[in-house]
Amino acid sequence: MLISEARLAGSSRGLIWGIVGASVITLVASSLVSGTPVPGLLLAAGILPLTWTIVRMTVSIAMADKKIVLRCGPFYSSEISISDVLAIATAPETSLADGYGFRMLGNGTRGLLVGGPAVALETNNRRWIISTTHPEEVTSAIRGQMKTR
Repeated sequence: MLISEARLAGSSRGLIWGIVGASVITLVASSLVSGTPVPGLLLAAGILPLTWTIVRMTVSIAMADKKIVLRCGPFYSSEISISDVLAIATAPETSLADGYGFRMLGNGTRGLLVGGPAVALETNNRRWIISTTHPEEVTSAIRGQMKTR
């Protein structure tokens, strides 16, 4: 059962497309000026689909068979047994400064981030910061499952 799915905010998508668009235009223009358009066009043809994949990235939290399934689609997925969860709480909002996607945040903390509201999930050996649209609902749903373990 899906309990949360978060996406990059429109402003972040716009920023990423702006940076990538300017880079691709510069790349193609410089390859045309240098007389070698094929490598520049091939590189641009690879950059654009990768960027499309990145800006459509989602972070989801689901419950299945006494497990929490964390996904940063389409790049990463992990399952955590509900019995391994020590605590769940709302976390400070994340932003571009924290990065997007699967992140190693230091001190054994991993992040699945798209910016905005988040929850902090603690297990026996790891701390997670996970983007979510409704942190209070996610914490409540997971706490409810923790009580039935």
